[in-house]
Amino acid sequence: MIRSFIIAIGLLLSITGCDSKPEADIDYGTISNNVYSNKYFDISINVPDTWFVQSQADQKALMETGSNLMAGDDKNLKKLIKESEKQTVNLFTFFKFEPGAPVDFNPSIISVAERVAHMPGIKKGSDYLFHTRKLIESGQLNYEFPNDVYTKEVSGLSFDVMPAQITVNNTTVYQEYYVVIIKDYALAFILSFSSDSDKKELDSILNELKLTK
Repeated sequence: MIRSFIIAIGLLLSITGCDSKPEADIDYGTISNNVYSNKYFDISINVPDTWFVQSQADQKALMETGSNLMAGDDKNLKKLIKESEKQTVNLFTFFKFEPGAPVDFNPSIISVAERVAHMPGIKKGSDYLFHTRKLIESGQLNYEFPNDVYTKEVSGLSFDVMPAQITVNNTTVYQEYYVVIIKDYALAFILSFSSDSDKKELDSILNELKLTK
């Protein structure tokens, strides 16, 4: 339950929505020979052999749970989340273990993209993360932001990174939100972990990100 709860919220916190595609030229991407690739963003990333790849349908169901947990009875927040659905594409979700596995926490890396062309004030990842944090703080969950947003280069892309954490049933879960603006979209990678070893493993996956052009 804790694992599903945190990952669902992690999906939501990047202002994610459902699996409908807002533009014809953007795609979900494909996985072949343990490599995820996306032609719209010209990127690829390796999928570890033993990790679990979640389907689009399961991503949508998980996010609906997260939306309800975060918004609670706040009708205005529910409306804001619904509006964001029209602009968002779920790219992938990788879990270290199958959902429901008998582990204390299930580390994950999630990628989503939200169209921001209609918001000219969002020029870089930190601008997008400013609004992400405001959304989180308007919800009913007690998230903490222990450090400021910082910049990190990954495979030639300059990401802005926002650390966050939340404690549920005596388990502290850490998340890092990597965001870069590409074309008309904010491309985000969300890392969720509960230990230093999990973080190192997730970092090694993200560091395998490659530009295909």
